Amino acid sequence: MDRKTRIYVIFPSSGLDHRGAWEAADMKQKVMTNEGMLKELGDRCEGVEFVGRVNLIDEERKDRISRARYGITEAERQYQAETYRISGERTQAVLEDIRRSSENLDGILIFGAPWEELIETGLPIIAVFPMWGTWMANFNFDDYKGKSILIGYLPVVRDVSESVFSSRLDDIAGKIKLVQVLSKMKGLRALVVTDQPVLGRYEPTALQVSGDRKGYEETYLRHLKETFGTELVAIPQQEMVERMNKADGEEAKKVARRWIEEAEGMKGANEAEVVKSAKLYLAMKELMERYRCQAITTEGYGVFEEYSGGPIPSQGLPSSQFYTDGVVATSETLIDSLITQQLGLPLTGSPGFNGDYLIDPFNGVAIIGHCECPFNPWGDDRRAPYVIRNLPRWEKNEGGACVQVNLPIGETVTVAKISMVDKKISLFTGEAVSGRELFEAWDDLACRTKLAIKTDTAGLLEHLDWKTFGVHRVVFYGNFREKMKDLATLIGFEVVEKDRRQSL
Repeated sequence: MDRKTRIYVIFPSSGLDHRGAWEAADMKQKVMTNEGMLKELGDRCEGVEFVGRVNLIDEERKDRISRARYGITEAERQYQAETYRISGERTQAVLEDIRRSSENLDGILIFGAPWEELIETGLPIIAVFPMWGTWMANFNFDDYKGKSILIGYLPVVRDVSESVFSSRLDDIAGKIKLVQVLSKMKGLRALVVTDQPVLGRYEPTALQVSGDRKGYEETYLRHLKETFGTELVAIPQQEMVERMNKADGEEAKKVARRWIEEAEGMKGANEAEVVKSAKLYLAMKELMERYRCQAITTEGYGVFEEYSGGPIPSQGLPSSQFYTDGVVATSETLIDSLITQQLGLPLTGSPGFNGDYLIDPFNGVAIIGHCECPFNPWGDDRRAPYVIRNLPRWEKNEGGACVQVNLPIGETVTVAKISMVDKKISLFTGEAVSGRELFEAWDDLACRTKLAIKTDTAGLLEHLDWKTFGVHRVVFYGNFREKMKDLATLIGFEVVEKDRRQSL
Protein backbone atom coordinates (compact mmCIF):
# COMPACT_ATOMS: atom_id res chain seq x y z
CA MET A 1 0.00 0.00 0.00
CA ASP A 2 2.94 2.37 0.59
CA ARG A 3 4.76 1.74 -2.68
CA LYS A 4 5.47 4.70 -4.91
CA THR A 5 3.24 5.43 -7.89
CA ARG A 6 5.22 4.53 -11.02
CA ILE A 7 4.63 6.72 -14.06
CA TYR A 8 6.36 6.13 -17.39
CA VAL A 9 7.62 9.39 -18.95
CA ILE A 10 7.98 10.00 -22.69
CA PHE A 11 9.42 13.07 -24.41
CA PRO A 12 8.57 12.96 -28.13
CA SER A 13 10.82 15.97 -28.67
CA SER A 14 12.43 18.81 -26.74
CA GLY A 15 12.44 22.57 -26.58
CA LEU A 16 11.27 24.74 -29.46
CA ASP A 17 10.05 23.34 -32.74
CA HIS A 18 11.74 26.10 -34.77
CA ARG A 19 15.04 27.59 -33.58
CA GLY A 20 16.45 29.50 -36.52
CA ALA A 21 16.26 32.86 -34.73
CA TRP A 22 17.53 31.57 -31.39
CA GLU A 23 21.12 31.57 -30.28
CA ALA A 24 22.38 28.65 -28.21
CA ALA A 25 22.80 30.90 -25.17
CA ASP A 26 19.19 32.08 -25.43
CA MET A 27 17.99 28.48 -25.72
CA LYS A 28 19.85 27.51 -22.58
CA GLN A 29 18.62 30.51 -20.63
CA LYS A 30 14.99 30.84 -21.74
CA VAL A 31 13.76 27.42 -22.95
CA MET A 32 12.74 24.64 -20.58
CA THR A 33 14.55 21.36 -21.03
CA ASN A 34 12.69 18.07 -20.74
CA GLU A 35 14.39 17.24 -17.47
CA GLY A 36 13.73 20.76 -16.25
CA MET A 37 9.99 20.39 -16.82
CA LEU A 38 9.99 16.98 -15.16
CA LYS A 39 11.91 18.31 -12.15
CA GLU A 40 9.39 21.12 -11.68
CA LEU A 41 6.62 18.49 -11.65
CA GLY A 42 8.56 16.05 -9.51
CA ASP A 43 8.93 18.70 -6.79
CA ARG A 44 5.12 18.78 -6.65
CA CYS A 45 4.55 15.01 -6.79
CA GLU A 46 5.64 13.37 -3.56
CA GLY A 47 5.43 9.59 -3.66
CA VAL A 48 5.71 9.38 -7.46
CA GLU A 49 8.53 7.60 -9.26
CA PHE A 50 9.07 8.73 -12.84
CA VAL A 51 10.49 5.90 -14.93
CA GLY A 52 11.36 5.53 -18.60
CA ARG A 53 12.24 9.19 -19.23
CA VAL A 54 12.72 8.36 -22.90
CA ASN A 55 13.62 11.06 -25.44
CA LEU A 56 12.33 9.95 -28.83
CA ILE A 57 14.53 12.62 -30.44
CA ASP A 58 17.82 13.59 -28.78
CA GLU A 59 18.36 17.27 -28.08
CA GLU A 60 21.40 17.46 -30.37
CA ARG A 61 19.44 16.05 -33.31
CA LYS A 62 16.43 18.22 -32.48
CA ASP A 63 18.62 21.30 -32.51
CA ARG A 64 20.10 20.45 -35.93
CA ILE A 65 16.82 19.64 -37.69
CA SER A 66 15.20 22.75 -36.17
CA ARG A 67 17.91 25.02 -37.61
CA ALA A 68 17.88 23.90 -41.23
CA ARG A 69 18.82 26.81 -43.47
CA TYR A 70 16.58 28.19 -46.18
CA GLY A 71 16.93 25.83 -49.09
CA ILE A 72 17.46 22.50 -47.35
CA THR A 73 20.39 20.46 -48.62
CA GLU A 74 20.36 16.77 -49.45
CA ALA A 75 22.63 16.08 -46.48
CA GLU A 76 20.20 17.85 -44.17
CA ARG A 77 17.28 15.96 -45.67
CA GLN A 78 19.04 12.64 -45.06
CA TYR A 79 19.87 13.69 -41.50
CA GLN A 80 16.19 14.47 -40.87
CA ALA A 81 15.16 11.11 -42.32
CA GLU A 82 17.69 9.31 -40.11
CA THR A 83 16.46 11.25 -37.05
CA TYR A 84 12.84 10.25 -37.67
CA ARG A 85 13.87 6.64 -38.32
CA ILE A 86 15.63 6.55 -34.95
CA SER A 87 12.59 8.17 -33.36
CA GLY A 88 10.34 5.49 -34.87
CA GLU A 89 12.54 2.72 -33.52
CA ARG A 90 12.52 4.27 -30.06
CA THR A 91 8.76 4.61 -30.24
CA GLN A 92 8.40 0.89 -30.82
CA ALA A 93 10.91 0.14 -28.06
CA VAL A 94 8.89 2.33 -25.68
CA LEU A 95 5.70 0.44 -26.52
CA GLU A 96 7.36 -2.90 -25.94
CA ASP A 97 8.84 -1.70 -22.66
CA ILE A 98 5.47 -0.42 -21.43
CA ARG A 99 3.62 -3.58 -22.47
CA ARG A 100 6.26 -5.75 -20.82
CA SER A 101 6.14 -3.83 -17.53
CA SER A 102 2.50 -2.69 -17.54
CA GLU A 103 1.70 -4.69 -14.38
CA ASN A 104 4.20 -2.53 -12.50
CA LEU A 105 3.14 0.78 -14.04
CA ASP A 106 0.35 3.08 -12.87
CA GLY A 107 0.22 5.57 -15.71
CA ILE A 108 1.95 7.40 -18.54
CA LEU A 109 3.11 11.03 -18.72
CA ILE A 110 3.85 12.19 -22.26
CA PHE A 111 4.98 15.69 -23.25
CA GLY A 112 3.19 15.56 -26.56
CA ALA A 113 0.25 13.88 -28.27
CA PRO A 114 -0.33 10.21 -27.32
CA TRP A 115 -0.48 7.84 -30.28
CA GLU A 116 -3.05 5.08 -30.72
CA GLU A 117 -0.85 2.16 -29.65
CA LEU A 118 -0.02 4.03 -26.45
CA ILE A 119 -3.70 4.60 -25.72
CA GLU A 120 -4.42 0.91 -26.34
CA THR A 121 -2.19 -0.09 -23.41
CA GLY A 122 -5.13 0.87 -21.19
CA LEU A 123 -2.95 2.80 -18.74
CA PRO A 124 -4.11 6.25 -17.60
CA ILE A 125 -2.38 8.92 -19.66
CA ILE A 126 -1.51 12.52 -18.79
CA ALA A 127 -0.73 14.18 -22.11
CA VAL A 128 0.97 17.58 -21.78
CA PHE A 129 0.70 20.01 -24.69
CA PRO A 130 4.21 21.56 -24.80
CA MET A 131 3.28 24.94 -26.26
CA TRP A 132 5.84 26.22 -28.78
CA GLY A 133 7.41 22.77 -28.82
CA THR A 134 4.68 21.59 -31.21
CA TRP A 135 1.44 22.84 -32.72
CA MET A 136 -1.86 21.89 -31.12
CA ALA A 137 -3.17 20.29 -34.32
CA ASN A 138 -1.21 17.20 -33.29
CA PHE A 139 -3.67 16.75 -30.41
CA ASN A 140 -6.82 15.03 -31.69
CA PHE A 141 -9.17 15.95 -28.86
CA ASP A 142 -12.20 14.25 -30.41
CA ASP A 143 -10.29 10.98 -30.53
CA TYR A 144 -9.55 11.24 -26.81
CA LYS A 145 -13.20 11.33 -25.76
CA GLY A 146 -14.11 8.23 -23.79
CA LYS A 147 -10.43 7.40 -23.33
CA SER A 148 -8.36 7.47 -20.13
CA ILE A 149 -6.58 10.67 -21.11
CA LEU A 150 -6.24 14.00 -19.32
CA ILE A 151 -4.63 17.02 -20.96
CA GLY A 152 -2.22 19.52 -19.39
CA TYR A 153 -0.81 22.72 -20.91
CA LEU A 154 2.80 23.76 -20.33
CA PRO A 155 4.81 26.13 -22.56
CA VAL A 156 8.49 25.36 -23.03
CA VAL A 157 9.10 29.11 -22.64
CA ARG A 158 7.80 30.30 -19.29
CA ASP A 159 4.85 32.68 -19.03
CA VAL A 160 5.61 36.28 -18.14
CA SER A 161 3.39 35.70 -15.11
CA GLU A 162 5.11 33.31 -12.74
CA SER A 163 1.78 32.58 -11.04
CA VAL A 164 0.25 31.48 -14.35
CA PHE A 165 3.20 29.20 -15.07
CA SER A 166 3.04 27.82 -11.55
CA SER A 167 -0.69 27.17 -11.87
CA ARG A 168 -0.01 25.16 -15.05
CA LEU A 169 2.42 22.96 -13.14
CA ASP A 170 0.00 22.61 -10.24
CA ASP A 171 -2.73 21.53 -12.64
CA ILE A 172 -0.56 18.82 -14.22
CA ALA A 173 0.65 17.69 -10.79
CA GLY A 174 -2.99 17.49 -9.71
CA LYS A 175 -3.74 15.20 -12.64
CA ILE A 176 -0.75 13.06 -11.76
CA LYS A 177 -2.13 12.87 -8.21
CA LEU A 178 -5.30 11.32 -9.64
CA VAL A 179 -3.17 8.52 -11.10
CA GLN A 180 -1.65 8.27 -7.63
CA VAL A 181 -5.16 7.94 -6.16
CA LEU A 182 -5.86 5.01 -8.48
CA SER A 183 -2.52 3.40 -7.71
CA LYS A 184 -3.46 3.30 -4.02
CA MET A 185 -6.47 1.16 -4.91
CA LYS A 186 -4.26 -1.57 -6.37
CA GLY A 187 -3.84 -4.35 -3.89
CA LEU A 188 -6.32 -2.79 -1.46
CA ARG A 189 -7.97 -5.42 0.70
CA ALA A 190 -11.26 -4.45 2.33
CA LEU A 191 -12.62 -6.62 5.13
CA VAL A 192 -16.39 -7.23 4.86
CA VAL A 193 -17.94 -8.55 8.08
CA THR A 194 -21.21 -10.12 6.97
CA ASP A 195 -23.27 -13.28 7.06
CA GLN A 196 -24.48 -12.52 3.55
CA PRO A 197 -21.26 -12.42 1.53
CA VAL A 198 -19.88 -10.65 -0.20
CA LEU A 199 -21.81 -7.40 -0.58
CA GLY A 200 -23.79 -7.66 2.64
CA ARG A 201 -27.38 -6.85 3.44
CA TYR A 202 -28.06 -3.11 2.99
CA GLU A 203 -26.96 -2.37 -0.58
CA PRO A 204 -27.58 -3.46 -3.24
CA THR A 205 -31.27 -2.94 -2.56
CA ALA A 206 -33.94 -5.17 -4.11
CA LEU A 207 -34.52 -2.40 -6.64
CA GLN A 208 -30.89 -2.54 -7.73
CA VAL A 209 -30.53 -6.30 -8.17
CA SER A 210 -33.94 -6.89 -9.79
CA GLY A 211 -33.98 -10.42 -8.33
CA ASP A 212 -30.60 -11.54 -9.70
CA ARG A 213 -28.26 -10.93 -6.78
CA LYS A 214 -25.75 -13.55 -7.93
CA GLY A 215 -25.38 -11.91 -11.33
CA TYR A 216 -25.16 -8.49 -9.73
CA GLU A 217 -22.37 -9.60 -7.40
CA GLU A 218 -20.45 -11.28 -10.21
CA THR A 219 -20.59 -8.10 -12.28
CA TYR A 220 -19.66 -6.01 -9.26
CA LEU A 221 -16.59 -8.05 -8.35
CA ARG A 222 -15.43 -8.23 -11.96
CA HIS A 223 -15.67 -4.46 -12.41
CA LEU A 224 -13.99 -3.89 -9.04
CA LYS A 225 -11.05 -6.10 -9.99
CA GLU A 226 -10.72 -4.77 -13.55
CA THR A 227 -11.03 -1.10 -12.58
CA PHE A 228 -9.08 -0.92 -9.34
CA GLY A 229 -7.45 -4.25 -8.57
CA THR A 230 -9.22 -4.19 -5.22
CA GLU A 231 -10.18 -7.31 -3.23
CA LEU A 232 -13.05 -7.89 -0.80
CA VAL A 233 -12.34 -10.31 2.06
CA ALA A 234 -15.58 -11.57 3.65
CA ILE A 235 -15.78 -13.11 7.13
CA PRO A 236 -18.83 -14.03 9.28
CA GLN A 237 -20.06 -11.76 12.06
CA GLN A 238 -19.45 -14.50 14.62
CA GLU A 239 -15.70 -14.09 14.24
CA MET A 240 -15.96 -10.40 15.06
CA VAL A 241 -18.25 -11.06 18.01
CA GLU A 242 -15.88 -13.65 19.48
CA ARG A 243 -12.96 -11.25 19.28
CA MET A 244 -15.05 -8.45 20.73
CA ASN A 245 -16.01 -10.63 23.72
CA LYS A 246 -12.33 -11.46 24.32
CA ALA A 247 -11.14 -7.85 23.96
CA ASP A 248 -8.94 -6.46 26.72
CA GLY A 249 -11.28 -4.70 29.14
CA GLU A 250 -8.70 -2.23 30.42
CA GLU A 251 -7.64 -1.27 26.92
CA ALA A 252 -11.29 -0.77 25.97
CA LYS A 253 -11.78 1.51 28.98
CA LYS A 254 -8.79 3.64 27.88
CA VAL A 255 -10.28 4.03 24.40
CA ALA A 256 -13.73 4.81 25.82
CA ARG A 257 -12.39 7.41 28.26
CA ARG A 258 -10.51 9.17 25.46
CA TRP A 259 -13.70 9.38 23.40
CA ILE A 260 -15.62 10.70 26.39
CA GLU A 261 -12.95 13.25 27.36
CA GLU A 262 -12.77 14.64 23.82
CA ALA A 263 -16.56 14.86 23.45
CA GLU A 264 -18.62 17.94 24.29
CA GLY A 265 -20.95 15.72 26.27
CA MET A 266 -23.08 12.58 26.37
CA LYS A 267 -26.79 12.17 25.80
CA GLY A 268 -28.69 8.91 26.17
CA ALA A 269 -25.47 6.92 26.61
CA ASN A 270 -23.21 6.11 29.53
CA GLU A 271 -19.62 5.00 29.97
CA ALA A 272 -20.52 1.31 30.10
CA GLU A 273 -22.12 1.51 26.64
CA VAL A 274 -19.15 3.44 25.27
CA VAL A 275 -16.86 0.67 26.56
CA LYS A 276 -18.93 -1.88 24.61
CA SER A 277 -18.32 0.06 21.40
CA ALA A 278 -14.64 0.37 22.32
CA LYS A 279 -14.39 -3.42 22.55
CA LEU A 280 -15.93 -3.63 19.09
CA TYR A 281 -13.34 -1.11 17.88
CA LEU A 282 -10.50 -3.25 19.24
CA ALA A 283 -11.98 -6.36 17.58
CA MET A 284 -12.32 -4.60 14.20
CA LYS A 285 -8.75 -3.35 14.46
CA GLU A 286 -7.42 -6.81 15.29
CA LEU A 287 -9.34 -8.42 12.42
CA MET A 288 -7.94 -5.93 9.94
CA GLU A 289 -4.43 -6.81 11.05
CA ARG A 290 -5.11 -10.55 10.90
CA TYR A 291 -6.50 -10.45 7.38
CA ARG A 292 -4.03 -7.82 6.14
CA CYS A 293 -6.82 -5.43 5.21
CA GLN A 294 -6.58 -1.66 4.93
CA ALA A 295 -10.31 -0.91 5.09
CA ILE A 296 -13.29 -2.48 6.84
CA THR A 297 -17.07 -2.51 6.69
CA THR A 298 -19.52 -4.17 9.07
CA GLU A 299 -23.25 -4.80 8.82
CA GLY A 300 -24.07 -2.52 11.74
CA TYR A 301 -27.16 -0.86 13.18
CA GLY A 302 -30.34 -2.82 12.35
CA VAL A 303 -28.50 -6.03 11.45
CA PHE A 304 -26.42 -5.77 14.63
CA GLU A 305 -29.64 -5.52 16.62
CA GLU A 306 -31.03 -8.65 15.00
CA TYR A 307 -27.88 -10.77 15.25
CA SER A 308 -28.78 -14.32 16.30
CA GLY A 309 -26.11 -14.47 19.00
CA GLY A 310 -27.43 -11.37 20.69
CA PRO A 311 -27.29 -7.65 19.82
CA ILE A 312 -23.91 -6.29 18.78
CA PRO A 313 -23.10 -2.79 20.09
CA SER A 314 -23.06 0.17 17.75
CA GLN A 315 -20.09 0.66 15.45
CA GLY A 316 -20.75 4.43 15.31
CA LEU A 317 -17.79 5.38 17.50
CA PRO A 318 -15.41 2.72 16.11
CA SER A 319 -16.05 3.85 12.53
CA SER A 320 -15.64 7.50 13.52
CA GLN A 321 -12.26 6.77 15.11
CA PHE A 322 -11.05 4.80 12.11
CA TYR A 323 -12.14 7.61 9.78
CA THR A 324 -10.31 10.17 11.91
CA ASP A 325 -7.17 8.03 11.72
CA GLY A 326 -7.39 7.89 7.91
CA VAL A 327 -8.87 4.38 7.66
CA VAL A 328 -12.09 3.80 5.73
CA ALA A 329 -14.52 1.92 8.01
CA THR A 330 -17.88 2.17 6.30
CA SER A 331 -20.91 0.92 8.19
CA GLU A 332 -23.69 -1.31 6.82
CA THR A 333 -21.46 -3.15 4.32
CA LEU A 334 -22.02 -0.31 1.84
CA ILE A 335 -19.30 -1.29 -0.61
CA ASP A 336 -20.04 1.43 -3.19
CA SER A 337 -19.73 3.99 -0.39
CA LEU A 338 -16.52 2.34 0.82
CA ILE A 339 -14.98 2.57 -2.66
CA THR A 340 -16.10 6.20 -2.97
CA GLN A 341 -14.56 7.00 0.42
CA GLN A 342 -11.36 5.13 -0.38
CA LEU A 343 -10.96 7.13 -3.60
CA GLY A 344 -11.72 10.35 -1.76
CA LEU A 345 -9.26 9.77 1.07
CA PRO A 346 -6.00 10.53 -0.81
CA LEU A 347 -7.77 13.03 -3.06
CA THR A 348 -9.38 15.17 -0.34
CA GLY A 349 -7.47 14.13 2.77
CA SER A 350 -10.62 12.70 4.36
CA PRO A 351 -12.77 9.57 3.87
CA GLY A 352 -15.77 11.88 3.97
CA PHE A 353 -19.14 11.50 5.66
CA ASN A 354 -21.27 8.65 4.32
CA GLY A 355 -25.00 8.59 5.00
CA ASP A 356 -28.58 8.11 3.90
CA TYR A 357 -29.75 10.67 1.39
CA LEU A 358 -32.93 12.70 0.92
CA ILE A 359 -33.96 15.80 -1.03
CA ASP A 360 -36.16 18.64 0.25
CA PRO A 361 -37.11 20.97 -2.64
CA PHE A 362 -39.11 23.35 -0.41
CA ASN A 363 -36.04 24.25 1.63
CA GLY A 364 -33.77 23.75 -1.36
CA VAL A 365 -31.52 21.32 0.46
CA ALA A 366 -30.22 17.79 0.22
CA ILE A 367 -29.70 16.04 3.55
CA ILE A 368 -27.18 13.32 4.42
CA GLY A 369 -27.45 11.49 7.74
CA HIS A 370 -25.77 8.60 9.58
CA CYS A 371 -24.53 7.72 13.06
CA GLU A 372 -20.77 7.88 12.41
CA CYS A 373 -18.54 10.56 10.95
CA PRO A 374 -14.88 11.66 11.05
CA PHE A 375 -14.07 13.90 13.98
CA ASN A 376 -11.88 15.81 11.49
CA PRO A 377 -14.15 16.33 8.46
CA TRP A 378 -11.55 18.50 6.70
CA GLY A 379 -9.00 15.68 6.86
CA ASP A 380 -6.41 17.69 8.79
CA ASP A 381 -5.67 18.50 12.43
CA ARG A 382 -8.85 20.52 12.92
CA ARG A 383 -11.62 18.83 14.90
CA ALA A 384 -15.37 19.29 14.83
CA PRO A 385 -17.21 19.12 18.17
CA TYR A 386 -19.15 15.94 18.85
CA VAL A 387 -21.61 14.48 21.34
CA ILE A 388 -21.72 10.80 22.26
CA ARG A 389 -25.24 9.43 21.96
CA ASN A 390 -27.32 6.28 21.85
CA LEU A 391 -28.62 5.01 18.52
CA PRO A 392 -31.92 6.70 17.58
CA ARG A 393 -33.85 3.42 17.42
CA TRP A 394 -32.59 2.03 20.75
CA GLU A 395 -33.49 2.94 24.32
CA LYS A 396 -31.17 5.17 26.31
CA ASN A 397 -28.07 3.52 27.75
CA GLU A 398 -28.42 0.47 25.52
CA GLY A 399 -26.69 -0.92 22.46
CA GLY A 400 -23.31 0.74 22.66
CA ALA A 401 -22.82 4.35 21.54
CA CYS A 402 -22.74 6.40 18.38
CA VAL A 403 -21.79 9.96 17.62
CA GLN A 404 -23.37 13.27 16.70
CA VAL A 405 -20.68 15.31 14.97
CA ASN A 406 -21.73 18.94 14.66
CA LEU A 407 -20.44 19.48 11.16
CA PRO A 408 -19.27 22.93 10.04
CA ILE A 409 -21.58 25.10 7.94
CA GLY A 410 -20.98 27.87 5.44
CA GLU A 411 -18.52 25.80 3.41
CA THR A 412 -18.63 24.22 -0.03
CA VAL A 413 -19.05 20.46 -0.07
CA THR A 414 -18.90 17.83 -2.78
CA VAL A 415 -21.31 14.89 -2.69
CA ALA A 416 -20.38 11.75 -4.62
CA LYS A 417 -21.23 8.07 -5.01
CA ILE A 418 -19.78 5.46 -7.32
CA SER A 419 -21.75 2.66 -8.95
CA MET A 420 -19.38 -0.21 -9.69
CA VAL A 421 -22.00 -2.23 -11.56
CA ASP A 422 -23.12 0.57 -13.87
CA LYS A 423 -19.69 2.25 -14.04
CA LYS A 424 -21.04 5.68 -13.15
CA ILE A 425 -20.29 8.39 -10.61
CA SER A 426 -23.00 10.60 -9.08
CA LEU A 427 -21.77 14.10 -8.33
CA PHE A 428 -23.03 17.44 -7.05
CA THR A 429 -21.80 20.38 -4.99
CA GLY A 430 -23.47 22.77 -2.59
CA GLU A 431 -23.08 24.76 0.61
CA ALA A 432 -23.34 23.22 4.07
CA VAL A 433 -26.09 25.07 5.96
CA SER A 434 -27.70 24.87 9.40
CA GLY A 435 -30.31 22.15 9.71
CA ARG A 436 -31.38 23.56 13.07
CA GLU A 437 -32.68 26.64 11.24
CA LEU A 438 -34.83 24.41 9.03
CA PHE A 439 -36.35 21.84 11.39
CA GLU A 440 -37.22 21.76 15.07
CA ALA A 441 -35.44 19.04 17.04
CA TRP A 442 -32.95 18.64 14.16
CA ASP A 443 -30.46 16.74 16.32
CA ASP A 444 -33.07 14.15 17.30
CA LEU A 445 -34.48 13.48 13.84
CA ALA A 446 -33.41 10.09 12.43
CA CYS A 447 -29.63 9.69 12.24
CA ARG A 448 -27.49 11.39 14.89
CA THR A 449 -25.07 13.15 12.51
CA LYS A 450 -26.74 15.08 9.72
CA LEU A 451 -25.77 17.71 7.17
CA ALA A 452 -28.07 19.98 5.17
CA ILE A 453 -26.67 21.08 1.80
CA LYS A 454 -28.04 24.05 -0.14
CA THR A 455 -27.99 23.11 -3.83
CA ASP A 456 -30.11 22.84 -6.98
CA THR A 457 -32.70 20.39 -5.69
CA ALA A 458 -34.70 20.57 -8.93
CA GLY A 459 -31.63 19.22 -10.71
CA LEU A 460 -31.19 16.50 -8.09
CA LEU A 461 -34.81 15.39 -8.46
CA GLU A 462 -34.53 15.38 -12.25
CA HIS A 463 -31.58 12.99 -12.05
CA LEU A 464 -32.74 10.94 -9.05
CA ASP A 465 -31.72 7.32 -9.63
CA TRP A 466 -32.00 4.94 -6.67
CA LYS A 467 -31.50 1.89 -8.90
CA THR A 468 -28.01 2.90 -9.96
CA PHE A 469 -26.67 4.65 -6.87
CA GLY A 470 -28.63 3.22 -3.95
CA VAL A 471 -29.79 5.32 -1.00
CA HIS A 472 -26.47 6.56 0.40
CA ARG A 473 -24.09 9.36 -0.61
CA VAL A 474 -20.66 10.55 0.58
CA VAL A 475 -19.91 14.18 1.51
CA PHE A 476 -16.42 15.70 1.21
CA TYR A 477 -15.60 19.18 2.49
CA GLY A 478 -14.28 21.27 -0.40
CA ASN A 479 -15.04 21.61 -4.11
CA PHE A 480 -13.69 18.50 -5.81
CA ARG A 481 -16.11 18.39 -8.75
CA GLU A 482 -13.52 18.78 -11.51
CA LYS A 483 -11.02 16.44 -9.88
CA MET A 484 -13.65 13.73 -9.54
CA LYS A 485 -14.73 14.24 -13.14
CA ASP A 486 -11.10 13.82 -14.19
CA LEU A 487 -10.85 10.73 -12.01
CA ALA A 488 -13.91 9.30 -13.76
CA THR A 489 -12.24 9.97 -17.11
CA LEU A 490 -9.18 7.96 -16.08
CA ILE A 491 -11.26 4.91 -15.09
CA GLY A 492 -13.75 5.21 -17.95
CA PHE A 493 -16.82 5.89 -15.78
CA GLU A 494 -19.72 8.13 -16.76
CA VAL A 495 -20.30 11.18 -14.58
CA VAL A 496 -23.86 12.19 -13.72
CA GLU A 497 -23.79 15.77 -12.45
CA LYS A 498 -26.93 15.61 -10.39
CA ASP A 499 -27.33 19.33 -9.78
CA ARG A 500 -27.17 20.36 -13.42
CA ARG A 501 -30.52 20.27 -15.13
CA GLN A 502 -30.71 19.28 -18.77
CA SER A 503 -32.96 22.25 -19.48
CA LEU A 504 -30.34 24.75 -18.31
